[in-house]
Amino acid sequence: MLPTSLTAALLIAAAARTVAADGSCAAAKKCCDGQNTDCAVTHDLNFISSDPCYCDHGCLDMGDCCSDFKDYCGVMDCRVSEWSEWSGCSSSCGSGQSTRTRSITHPAANGGAECSDLVQHRSCRGEGGCSKRAKDKISALRETAMLLPGKWSSKRASKTWDVRQNLKSFVQPSVKDEYCVVFKVDKAMKSCMLSKDTLKLHRGNEVCVSCESKAIREKLGDRCTGHGQAGKQTRFKNVITPSCHGRWERVGVSDECPCKGGPHFIFV
Repeated sequence: MLPTSLTAALLIAAAARTVAADGSCAAAKKCCDGQNTDCAVTHDLNFISSDPCYCDHGCLDMGDCCSDFKDYCGVMDCRVSEWSEWSGCSSSCGSGQSTRTRSITHPAANGGAECSDLVQHRSCRGEGGCSKRAKDKISALRETAMLLPGKWSSKRASKTWDVRQNLKSFVQPSVKDEYCVVFKVDKAMKSCMLSKDTLKLHRGNEVCVSCESKAIREKLGDRCTGHGQAGKQTRFKNVITPSCHGRWERVGVSDECPCKGGPHFIFV
């Protein structure tokens, strides 16, 4: 049994509230601004301990709104349109950004959820406007991609050892704009099948080749030598076993290698 004074206090507190049998804002005719503790609706006057629900805007943050609060009080969350198509790359040569947008079709009202992002960005690479000097120096179609197995990727190799440090072609670049190229092999010499590191180089197979910072050439528009052109055949050669060489076509360029397990090869 509760003490008489406590029971009386609870009854007085309950009587001070507007009561609705189903905890309904409409039935209670309540709709308050801000966070108003007097804007509560109890479910059952005879069950003092039942949790009330609220018909004030503070209930949106507290998570204790009555079920019909939004409808009865005219609360509307922000509504937005579908995303637009991605824009072209902001850079005509090298790293840039493309953008897409959406607009507000109906603003938030009466405390509804505010609008989320209306603009999104993603990285891209422009290749159409690289300097004439870079294009004239070496045609991308005439370049041969010199490869090392993916196990020597900087993301896997020891920080204190890198096989490329011993190659004459190694040049320390000033850029860190890494990317990945996907090629489809059109032809490969049989010697490529003699090593587990080059088994992926067989006709019809797609391989991922990582262009990492140490192989990026600024004079070529911040790209790796031999990254080819879309839909055009170019040549490749494995540095460790030069007898493993062939032709392939570039099918895609992305920030991260989509191949399972990471890049199969890296550019030198």
